[in-house]
Amino acid sequence: MERGSVFMTNKTQAVRFPKSVRLPDGTTSVDIQRRGRSWVITPSEQSWAAWFDGEGVSDDFMTDREQPADQERAAL
Repeated sequence: MERGSVFMTNKTQAVRFPKSVRLPDGTTSVDIQRRGRSWVITPSEQSWAAWFDGEGVSDDFMTDREQPADQERAAL
């Protein structure tokens, strides 16, 4: 595990990352999610790409979903 440092700059809290875990070059903003006592920091421009490239859902996802039958509607 790498360890960074937290410091104040101009009344703003900032985090300094070690070189081995730096954010990609060109990153200008991040999305931050709080999970219990942890924070997950993701480059904003990569968050959706990572989601779509992820593992996806299991084969039994929503197999028990109660869905009404399709409705017959007049054409517009």
